[in-house]
Amino acid sequence: MYSRVISGVVRGVRSDLLSVETDMGQGLPSFTMVGALGTEVREAAERVRVALRHIGAKLPPSRITVNFSPADIPKKGTALDLPVAAGILICLGILGQEEADGVFMAGELGLNGQLLPVRGILPLIMCAREKGVRWCLLPKKNLAEAGMISGLRLIGADTLGEAVSYLKMPRARRESAFPVSEADYGALLQSQEREVPDMAGVHGQQAAKRVLEIAAAGFHNALLIGPPGVGKSMLAGCLPGILPPLSVEEAMEVSSVYSVCGMLDASRPFIMTRPISRPHHTVTQAALLGGGNDPAPGMISFAHRGVLFMDEFPEFGARTLNLLRQPLEEHTIRIARKGRSIRYPARFQLIAAMNPCPCGYYPDRNRCQCTQTEIRRYRQHLPGPVLDRIDLCVEVKRVSFGNLTGPTTGESSAAVRKRVLAAVSRQRERLRGTGISFNAEMDSEAVGKYCVLRDEEKRLMEEIYEKLSLSARSYHRLLKVARTIADLEGARDITCVHLAEAASYRIRMEEKEESYAE
Repeated sequence: MYSRVISGVVRGVRSDLLSVETDMGQGLPSFTMVGALGTEVREAAERVRVALRHIGAKLPPSRITVNFSPADIPKKGTALDLPVAAGILICLGILGQEEADGVFMAGELGLNGQLLPVRGILPLIMCAREKGVRWCLLPKKNLAEAGMISGLRLIGADTLGEAVSYLKMPRARRESAFPVSEADYGALLQSQEREVPDMAGVHGQQAAKRVLEIAAAGFHNALLIGPPGVGKSMLAGCLPGILPPLSVEEAMEVSSVYSVCGMLDASRPFIMTRPISRPHHTVTQAALLGGGNDPAPGMISFAHRGVLFMDEFPEFGARTLNLLRQPLEEHTIRIARKGRSIRYPARFQLIAAMNPCPCGYYPDRNRCQCTQTEIRRYRQHLPGPVLDRIDLCVEVKRVSFGNLTGPTTGESSAAVRKRVLAAVSRQRERLRGTGISFNAEMDSEAVGKYCVLRDEEKRLMEEIYEKLSLSARSYHRLLKVARTIADLEGARDITCVHLAEAASYRIRMEEKEESYAE
């Protein structure tokens, strides 16, 4: 007897469909599985054998061969337990091949026949839908996550026996019992809105608030420099309150990363808000980038389409910070292992905070006891190529007693977010059809097309370029920041005022570097 069942395997944050072929014939009794299998998949033979016995299905003394096709794709995880069991049940005549045709199956089996949830259901279901599959048989605890993909009929079962019963239903009855899924993303977004500090609660710091507004509107990288306790971390905590929401396509990308790590459940089956990842400065390379013996996404990928907040920036060390260079440019992370290569998404916004010196109080010499050598050594922890990729830099100064004790007069996050959303809308309208969502994502060709300068602005830009000794990368980044400032004001063209403000954030960074080197 021969059977064929549709399943899939996750690779990175994407997946491939598999054909699980089972043959049961004459020969010495054995249970053989082939097709580039990982340890978990090879162990499925014993789980399936015992689970079948618990639902009353006895394996005859036959030669059972299970092939996972394509054979050259590495298979790991426990999601293939259910399709293996279904293939054997078809060969035993308990299920008909026509009852399993066109049904995607995935799930882990307990020894008692219970169906257990598995990781990576979201990318698996997305791949199945793209390949034309319309029926999916899954563990019931994976249904909430799978339900975020519209247009599928989802069958959820708690046990292998339940799964068999559902498959044996007449087609018409099955269609009536399992309607087509429809995801309500709007309701999900409302349920996930989180409480974050309001900018109105931050005393003073107007310059830093302005920088965060520009960063949120254009998805630019930013660096906050200031002594301890002036509010750098609090300001960064306000950022989620002004960021634009994820589009459905972006939410699919983000949720896929969390799905393959098993971080989605019934209480949060899908992610509709931009993620915030906060690595500690003792983070390892594998934890930051991803990888390990069994490769998994790192904290950079957890910040995909969101924010990577790195407090105490120099404490990470030059070696760790240099790891950011490629992801900041290519927006992807490649993990190479013997015989395979995995890619993880890494389109994130870097927000960093740091003290001006080891003790944190430079240039206040009444409090700072650091020598110039110590300050220079501390500064050297920040690689130049990484600083060159930071668009905005602002000094967060100590707040005066009057500002600290008086009533807050700043704008609320809601008011700032309104301007941010208007600026984002202008960007997306201008960049429609290019595959670019934010100004910070523009390449040099797009900058040349959408950041056109008139004669007066060109002369000012030439002065800025020479005075600051800008690199080609810095030049393009400054233009992109100026474009975002113009978008916040609703201006069609970039003016000298926009260029001057954008340059002031580069000037502040350069001045800070010079003061450290004195």
